[in-house]
Amino acid sequence: MLSVLACLVGMFAVLAVAEVLWRAKILVGEYQRKFVHILTTSFVAFWPWLISWRQIQLLGLMMLAIVALNHTRETLHFSADLRKKSLGGITLALAVIACASLTSNKIFFAVAMLNAALADGLAAVVGTRYGAKWEYRVFGYTKTVLGTMAFWITSLCVIGTGLLVGYTSISSQSYGFLILLLPPLLALTENIAINGLDNIAVPVAALLVLKALN
Repeated sequence: MLSVLACLVGMFAVLAVAEVLWRAKILVGEYQRKFVHILTTSFVAFWPWLISWRQIQLLGLMMLAIVALNHTRETLHFSADLRKKSLGGITLALAVIACASLTSNKIFFAVAMLNAALADGLAAVVGTRYGAKWEYRVFGYTKTVLGTMAFWITSLCVIGTGLLVGYTSISSQSYGFLILLLPPLLALTENIAINGLDNIAVPVAALLVLKALN
């Protein structure tokens, strides 16, 4: 129970800090959203070492309820300007539930969620900050070359490091295949999964590929 409480406190602490930074006009817009996205999802990635899979699923349902409520009430402002346009918060909560239901491998869960946290989050930050000159459109949505490159490189680091350090039973052939082909596959998934759907498409795709090559 204390571990579950620690997970809840950690999540609400991030939301509280983000709200304070928004009100102080230190973090707004995309930077504030990704601050919340990166910290909360990175924290979730390590939940299997703290709580059970069923508890992760239940906390995912709680996240879903909180995000759904925040879509109807302007209580927290980390997604205020996306409230009517993006499903990102909802699909991220669904990703937590789905990934906890699809695997009992802690490393696979962590790698999948860290791709959603770091690769997807840093892609948005880099694209927003530096990518304006090299933009392209996918299904009417603006993407950036630098953002996609940031996703690819970060995903490579997450997959390569996570599997090398934490999962020793994978064969060298499978490891080489994963670090060469999974990052671009996930980058493509992030590009075509528009309107916030990448928050669930990226981790679920990563997890399914990892399970297939296990």
